[in-house]
Amino acid sequence: MNETLRNILMRADLPEAHFFAAHEVTAWPKGALDWLKKAGILQEAELAEEILCEECEEGCWIKPVIRKDPRTGQRIGVYFCSRNEDFGPFTVDLDRMRQWAFSLTGLARVVAKAVGAAGRPVEPEPGRLVMLGTAKVDGKVRELFLARGAAWPDAAQVFGNSSRLKMASHPAVLTLAAMPKEPLLAGCELAVRPLVEITSVHKGKLTMTLDAAFPEVEPGPWANIPNEPITLDQFMVRFCEARTKRLRRSRRNALLGAARNKMVRLPPLACPYESGQSKKYFVHDLLNAWQDYQDEKLDLPPLLQQYQLTIR
Repeated sequence: MNETLRNILMRADLPEAHFFAAHEVTAWPKGALDWLKKAGILQEAELAEEILCEECEEGCWIKPVIRKDPRTGQRIGVYFCSRNEDFGPFTVDLDRMRQWAFSLTGLARVVAKAVGAAGRPVEPEPGRLVMLGTAKVDGKVRELFLARGAAWPDAAQVFGNSSRLKMASHPAVLTLAAMPKEPLLAGCELAVRPLVEITSVHKGKLTMTLDAAFPEVEPGPWANIPNEPITLDQFMVRFCEARTKRLRRSRRNALLGAARNKMVRLPPLACPYESGQSKKYFVHDLLNAWQDYQDEKLDLPPLLQQYQLTIR
C-alpha cells in the first residue's frame, strides 16, 4: 500500500499526469483502490477513450466503440485489430475502460487530519495549492500548505502570485514529490518538504509527523510582522517616521505618480482594486521596496529605525 501511495504521489506531481487506468489499478494490492477512493485521493472519472489491448502480445492501444450487446442488452466496447482488420470484432468489458483521477482536495483533507491541522482546508489555487490550516512544526505554529507541481515550469507564477501564501507569516509547504527548482516566493526561502518522504499508511490510516520534517530555514527579515494587505497611507503611519496627514498624502501621490511614469515599480496588488477604494499591497513587499523608493529622492518618510536595521 505504501509503495502504491508513493507511486501515485510521484505520478500526480508530473505535468502530464491525468488518470490512472484500469490495467494499472488491477496490479495494485487488494483493497488499495477502495481505500484511495474512500479517502478521496482518487475519484472515478469518465470512461477512457483508449485502453491497452490484452487480446494479443503486441500491447497496442485500442479505441473501442461503445455499443449495446443485442444478446444481453448490456453496453460493451467493440473494436477491430489495428494491425490486421481481418481479425475481430473483439468485445471489451467496460470495466476495462474505467479510470480514476487524482484529487488534490481529497489528499489535502486526509493530510490535514493526519497532522491535526487547525482550521478548514482552503484551496486558493485550484488543483495546485491548498492551505491545510495551522499546525505545530518543531514546537512552532506554522501555516501549512500542500502544493502540486512545485517543479513545473509555471510554478513561480502560480505560487508567487498566491496572496494566501504571501500573507502567511510562517508558512511551511508540503509538495507531493518534487522539490521546487526555484523559490516559490521570490526573495523568500520557504520551509519545503516532499510529502512522499514523510508519509505512510498504517492500519488503513495516513500517518505522518511534522517533527524535524522540514530543514531549518532562516526566518525572513519580516517574519514577525503579519504580511497583510495595507494601503500606502496605513503603511506610512505604522512603519515610517511620523508625518502630518497632509504631507503623507502628498508623498503618497508623488510615489503613485512616479509609478505611473515608470520611475519606480510598485508591488503587485494584494487584492483586486475597486473604483473608489484605496489600493492595497502586502506589508512585506512594501518593506522590501521602500528603501529603493527613497533612493529615487521622492522625499518619502523613512522607515522607523527598527525596520531600517534589517533592510539589505
